[in-house]
Amino acid sequence: MSTPVDLLCSRIRSLIREHEVRPGDRIGDERSLAASLGVPRSRLRLALDRLETDGVVRRRIGRGGGVVASDGRLERNLNTIEGLPEIARQQGVRLETRVLRAEIAQASGQDQRLLDLAPGDHVYRLLRLRVADGHPLSLEATRLPTAPFPDLLQQDLSSLYALLRGRYGVSPGYSDETLELTLADDEQAHHLEVATGTPLIHVHRVTTASDDRPIEIGREYFVGADVRFHLRKYGYVRHSPQHDEPGRQPPGAEPPTDSVHQPGR
Repeated sequence: MSTPVDLLCSRIRSLIREHEVRPGDRIGDERSLAASLGVPRSRLRLALDRLETDGVVRRRIGRGGGVVASDGRLERNLNTIEGLPEIARQQGVRLETRVLRAEIAQASGQDQRLLDLAPGDHVYRLLRLRVADGHPLSLEATRLPTAPFPDLLQQDLSSLYALLRGRYGVSPGYSDETLELTLADDEQAHHLEVATGTPLIHVHRVTTASDDRPIEIGREYFVGADVRFHLRKYGYVRHSPQHDEPGRQPPGAEPPTDSVHQPGR
């Protein structure tokens, strides 16, 4: 015999189907949902607990939070500067970071060019694995200049941007990102627990601090079935000389359509 919670779960599932709610779309907040369904919030929460366990919905916290339809994928918003740990926390995903490699090396030619370094300068090289709810989500190779961040390898490396802000007083200003498909090599396949040659979403980025210093080169490799990317595009941008430099906008202006401001860490 169906319980009141069973029936409420069925009603919410029907609501998702009837309104053609796509995964990642917001259904509403608890208060409005309880009112529209005519049930106490305590009963609604029991139903949401069950639906969340089944992977049907996910509850987000913070601004713009609420109940969203889910297919189990983590959603990365490409319009905002948020680290992956913060994104996961907001979406109710348990994220673990495993540091696979952390070392200091002489800056390569690419490091010198993208991080504005001189020959003989050094960089940190990090390789980290992100595990979401117990399953490998992404592999991230990161390079940062050593000079601005002394003793970085002795710190907690689970959230780099939180570390840079909290310990070194350096905040990311903007990030230029490129997304493309690539095929997993043997090492990537091993860490992500997929077959060699599996398609991965490769995100390459260069992050610049708020004082215009380049501070990071990042290469992330995501299992495509586990992540979704969201981008809001704008049709009109008020032009200003400040737009001649990526990431700079006058107060109140909307971001340009060809800019992506989302460091992943």
